[in-house]
Parts: sequence; C-alpha cells; structure tokens
Amino acid sequence: MAGILAESVSKRFTLRKDRPDSVGQLLARMIPNPRRRRIPREDLWALRDVSFEMRSGESLGIVGNNGSGKSTLLKLLSRTMLPTSGRIEVRGKTSALIEIGAGFHPDFTGRENVFINASILGIRRREIERRLDAIVEFAELQAFIDVPVKYYSTGMQARLGFAVAIHVDPEILIVDEVLAVGDEAFQQKCMDRIYAMKRQGTNILLVSHSLGSVEQLMSKALWLNQGVIGAQGEPADVVKAYRAFMGEGGTHVESVAVPPSTGQDVVVSEIRILTAARQATDTVATGDTVVLEVECENRLPALTAGYLEVKIRRGDGLEIAHVSGLEEGHHVTFPPGKSVIRLEIEELYLVTGIYDVDLMLLDANGRRKFIVEPAARLNVQSLRPSTGVIALPHRWL
Repeated sequence: MAGILAESVSKRFTLRKDRPDSVGQLLARMIPNPRRRRIPREDLWALRDVSFEMRSGESLGIVGNNGSGKSTLLKLLSRTMLPTSGRIEVRGKTSALIEIGAGFHPDFTGRENVFINASILGIRRREIERRLDAIVEFAELQAFIDVPVKYYSTGMQARLGFAVAIHVDPEILIVDEVLAVGDEAFQQKCMDRIYAMKRQGTNILLVSHSLGSVEQLMSKALWLNQGVIGAQGEPADVVKAYRAFMGEGGTHVESVAVPPSTGQDVVVSEIRILTAARQATDTVATGDTVVLEVECENRLPALTAGYLEVKIRRGDGLEIAHVSGLEEGHHVTFPPGKSVIRLEIEELYLVTGIYDVDLMLLDANGRRKFIVEPAARLNVQSLRPSTGVIALPHRWL
C-alpha cells in the first residue's frame, strides 16, 4: 500500500559566515595554516521534529509562507536530500516535481530529457516510446521537443517536467508550487489532471499557496511555520489556523481591489469570493455554496437604492449565468458612506474550470452606475469526472 510516514524529522544546514570572494581566497583557505582564525559558522534548522502520515489513497496539502521549510521537506520525501535526524518511509512508486528543470540536462533536447527523466523513474525505453506522444502533447511542446532545453523558458521546462511526472503512472505524486510559472490555462490543465489522478486513488502531496485548493480538495493538510508544524489535520481547520496566524482572520484571501475613479456616485472598492461559512477562498468545489461580497461606497446621499447584476463567463467569453436584481425586482440599499452587498449562490453546479465573474451596479431607474469586468475570478474543481459546462446533480437508480 502506497503512503508516506515521517517521524520526528529534522534538517540542519550549516552556514559559513565568511565566504571567499575570489578563487584565490578559496585556494588560500585550502592550504593548512594553524594561525588562521576559525571561520564562524551558524546552524540553521530548516525543519525540527516534523511528524505526519499520509495513508494509501489520501491527499495532503502543505501550506506555509516562504522560508517555512516546505521545499526542504519535499526534497527529503523525494530522496534528493537526507534528514539530519528522524525517519522517513515512502512506500510506492513516487514521481516528484519540486524544482524547475530538475533532472534536465540543458544541452540535451526535450525529447532526450524525456527519456532520461523517465528512465530515472524506472520506466523502460520501449514504454517511454509508447508514451512519448502523450507527454509531448500534454506539455504542448510539439514544435520545441527537439530543441535543447537550455533554450526553453522556465514555463516550458515546468510543462515538460510535469508531463513526464504524470505519465509514469506514479502511486505517489509530489508537486511543488513550480506550476505557478505557467500560463493560467496550463495551470488549470495541470490541476485538472492532479485531481483526476486523486480520484483514481493516486496519493497526492501538493504544496500550494492557493488555500482554497487545499481546503476544498485535499483530504488532509499540514501547516509549516519556520520549520515546525503549526497545525495538521482537517484542511478547513489547518487553513483557518494559518490565516489567523497571518492576521487574515479567515476573512480575506483572494480579492479584487478596484481603483476608484473620480466623479462616480458609487465606488466599488473590493470584491470577495466567500464560502457558505463566510471564509474567503479562490477555489470552490462543484455544488458548493458561494457568496459574492461587494464592498462599495456611496458618494451621493440622494442615491439610496439600486440593483446588482452578476454574470459568470467561461474563459472563452461564453456567458454561463446571469443574475439580475433588476429583472427579479430585488433592490439593494446604498446608505451614505461604505456598505457591503452580498449575493449567495446556493449550489454552484459548474464543471471544473476558471470562470470570470462580472459585476454591474444600477441605480433605482436601472441606469448603470458601475461595471467591473471581470470583478473576480472563480476556480471550480469537481471531484467527479465531468465535461461540458454544467454538472447536473444526479444519481443512478
């Protein structure tokens, strides 16, 4: 059974305070000299006493700010680094993508690096040849696969590395935030594949700054704080603790700040996507309750009421849904000064994808007062395989 077990894992690095400034200095230090003063050193503990377990079929999201030890932990799990103390047990065929270009030889072509990487992961050449077209197609590098990797952008390297990692049938997939260098469409494509593998039973260990993705789609979460565990367990509880520590209080993660323009009666200052529990998020699961929260300021005392209209569009511009307070006869109030308007969508049955949310504010006569396109971006992930636009709630009888 595939899985990961870490028991009291610590990792120490030794930092030299006085680094040589030239090759001459380096060579001079290699010559024994009893009178030379000792070079000061400092121990840096990247990880201290970290313990957790990921059982077969589970998915683990790791969160934490920069310098918290996340990358060090992944290198230990992928066996590219040894712990100073403690024990790590990784059971199952593992594929890891933790650094851009890791394992790539810059002078070899993309095709040659595919064979090298896959062979390191234990895939025979005949099997690599069978999967090569699928790897190249997923990476979208058909025109560059025979070009040396040293001419690839960081995004192209990340795409090729991820394509190899997912096409070797791993039992455990370890992915760092390296996918953030790719374009948005490819990031979504990668996340779709990750969650498809998760549904098929592959163990997923994902380091991500997208707290919504961790909370909604991972079965467990772990928060690292300066090398020690801040919290671990249920994703919602871990994310809440991390947000509270970071001073967010769970009320704000991803939002759109709209710069005010002069001469407007109503100014929209911020728009947030919230869960049913009023937790800010950037990712929701199909069927979840979603709350759109609009913070605005009324600069015209005579304007007391109006209407809110919301459109949801796919990336190609296709309008999926249109909610109009004007057509429904539901007005919202605009008291002088700042106020908050909320729209709750009880069940958002959209398939996996990234959607734009457009916002329009109208006065009592239906005149447009403010429009933001897009006002927010919504990342939807489905735990079931789905295509099309709408995920129909259903059951087999």
